[in-house]
Amino acid sequence: MQEKLTIARPYAAAAFAYAVEHGEVPAWSATLQTLSSAVSDPALAGFIGHPKVSGEQLLSLVSDLFGAQLSAAGRNFIATLIESERLELAPEIAQLFERSRAKAEGQVKVEVVSAFALSDAERAKIDAAMRGRLGKDCKIEASVDAALIGGAVIKVGDSVIDLSLRGRLTALAQQAG
Repeated sequence: MQEKLTIARPYAAAAFAYAVEHGEVPAWSATLQTLSSAVSDPALAGFIGHPKVSGEQLLSLVSDLFGAQLSAAGRNFIATLIESERLELAPEIAQLFERSRAKAEGQVKVEVVSAFALSDAERAKIDAAMRGRLGKDCKIEASVDAALIGGAVIKVGDSVIDLSLRGRLTALAQQAG
């Protein structure tokens, strides 16, 4: 995964720089999300890198998926990805683009994995705490993992705050053993 992110980074940076320069960040964000979904679909994935499918045919197929939504610059970007055999990196490119967008907008993504679904009050409390700690607007992305037993694990970038019961039990077991 890390290797894919490293390879995708220059493409994401170029797309973001272009989008900012032309005031098209939301449009590029949508384009890259759509491309990411399309490339992840097994129906299209079989054509990527297939020896009997030319680059032009693949570009035509992907362009048809977008219809009129695809700008000329977006089409050129996709053509570049196809030509350099990097189309399968679309999910990583989209992810890195969104990180750049969030950073530029002063936002940070906070992933919260909890044992149970978060209530609106819990979500607001986590948002306020992380906003105070980071000094930035937070975009909370919540998911549920019953294996945590109770509590939550909060991830911000490379930092992890484990407030789960499973994490506490593991720590106690390590201290005792």
